[in-house]
Amino acid sequence: MAEAVGVDPSPVFVAKAGELAAGLGNASFEEGDGRGLRFGDGGFDVVVCHTVLCHVPEPERVLAEAFRVLRPGGTLAVCDGDYATTTVALGEGDPLQDCIEAVKAGFLNDPWLVRRLPTLLRSVGFELLGSRSHGYLQTDQPAYMLTLVDRGADALASWGRIGPELCAGLKAEARRRAEADEFFGFIGFASFIARKPG
Repeated sequence: MAEAVGVDPSPVFVAKAGELAAGLGNASFEEGDGRGLRFGDGGFDVVVCHTVLCHVPEPERVLAEAFRVLRPGGTLAVCDGDYATTTVALGEGDPLQDCIEAVKAGFLNDPWLVRRLPTLLRSVGFELLGSRSHGYLQTDQPAYMLTLVDRGADALASWGRIGPELCAGLKAEARRRAEADEFFGFIGFASFIARKPG
């Protein structure tokens, strides 16, 4: 039976993954840094990086580690957001978009990273086999996009750029739009399949 090992630097995410996979005997999860994995060379058939690389300083180190731990002929699957495309704006100067810009500034290492992934993959030795684009759209039930508005508004307030009243007002406006079926939220994603030669 195949085994899967999940690695994340967040103990909260590792604990949640363990809860979600309870009962699966072939999945384990541990805290770790993808830029310095504890595993030996060539021990994995597949490595998956799902919405990871845009958050990591020096993402090329994660890709190099993926290359190292893969067996020759092994596969890397990457899916990440083109977070530069993230929007909730209904038009020019929409104040809710300021919340999204704050999320990009405060929670992402590089919102443009996905655009350079083919070059980064080749630079560490991978052969790129294919790529696809995926649009993530939330309109009538925008639960995830509302969390981005909230996080961005909170960040703007914590940085002293807005006061608590405006912070609350931005969150309320996002919910008003959702309740009135006027909300729009979009993020472009891209996936890449690459192979370690061998």
